[in-house]
Amino acid sequence: MSMIDEIEKFMSSVDTSINYRTINLGGRGLYIEGIKSVVSFGESEMIFELRKKTLVVEGNSIRVKYLDKTTCVLEGEITAVMTR
Repeated sequence: MSMIDEIEKFMSSVDTSINYRTINLGGRGLYIEGIKSVVSFGESEMIFELRKKTLVVEGNSIRVKYLDKTTCVLEGEITAVMTR
């Protein structure tokens, strides 16, 4: 069981049937789960296609530390994480 699954147990009043998850690690890194594809990547902006939304990550010196079919870990100065 993942840490996020454990956190969701405490959030009984929140609809947790979402299709993606993110954890911001103090603005220095970002964990993303639920990626469908990478749309674009660069040092100041990365865009990921999720199942129902697009995730935009902005910052400085952003780089991919880990990437598989559905999960990504970014490192750098994360200044904004937005969905559209």
